[in-house]
Amino acid sequence: MPCIRLRAAALVAAALAAPTASVAQPAQRPPAAAPDPAVEAMRARFEALPEAERKALQDALVWTGDYNSVVSGAFGRRTFEGLNAYRTRTGETRDPLDPSMRQAILAAGEAARRAARFVVRTDPASGVTLGVPERLLAKRTPLPGPVPAGTRWQSADGRVTLETRAFPPEAATLDSLFERATAPMPDRRVTYKLKRPDFIVVTGETATGRSYIRYAAGPAGVRGFTLGYDSRLAAEVDRLVIAVANSFVPFPDAPTDGSGEGAQRPAPQAGARPPAPAQPSLQPPAEPSLQSALPILPRAGAPPPRRASWWRRGGC
Repeated sequence: MPCIRLRAAALVAAALAAPTASVAQPAQRPPAAAPDPAVEAMRARFEALPEAERKALQDALVWTGDYNSVVSGAFGRRTFEGLNAYRTRTGETRDPLDPSMRQAILAAGEAARRAARFVVRTDPASGVTLGVPERLLAKRTPLPGPVPAGTRWQSADGRVTLETRAFPPEAATLDSLFERATAPMPDRRVTYKLKRPDFIVVTGETATGRSYIRYAAGPAGVRGFTLGYDSRLAAEVDRLVIAVANSFVPFPDAPTDGSGEGAQRPAPQAGARPPAPAQPSLQPPAEPSLQSALPILPRAGAPPPRRASWWRRGGC
């Protein structure tokens, strides 16, 4: 009996001495970076402006080559960088949001738009609304064949082509167009692809060219545009891609439904400033990233970005 009691006591002592199982702790998120005082100061000044002026400034910076994101009126890192890029490039020392600087930015953007003869109108063949730089794309012809319906604009030398396209519901779906646009080809590399329930974006490049494809789905079918150009013209055409994408409205006659691509606006008059595109509902309320609408392109004179981040996600 004493041996039994000693063994039992030893087992109890061993159990008490054994380390207790640790409870798994939830993974700790790294602390958020402290706000940049310069960014926050500019944010406060920018957001104090009327929405129309905020959008107009972003649109002007697209045309000056200093901003490569969606014209939404929302402030983010890309708006901050775009305003400062304009100031640095022009050798200004004034705050970019001073009234005189805002007027200078708006005037510079308007001059560049007029020089390109950028006209926003609804294409009767496809039904889409978008802007066309008519100085560069002077040749206009209907697309051959009944499907897809659309229009082709080309430069005089054929090195830049913009096409609008509209497919009825029975002719094509977003899935089929996405598969076709991303299918492997020996002479083309897909540089970015995005598929959402109501729109797709695919970009690619070959040894000598670049392409941007965007389609949106609605009750009337699928509508969109493609833009292809000689990569040697990138310094001129890259900003035009951004401007065209910002002006794109696939279903201008559809009622507003709040779902992004389906949230449409009346078509603007010829020569009017393009409306800011409605943002997909999946986007955060902050300044939207380009992957949903636009290519992320380097500013003139900037070093080329890494391919992996050329169409990267992220805040603007």
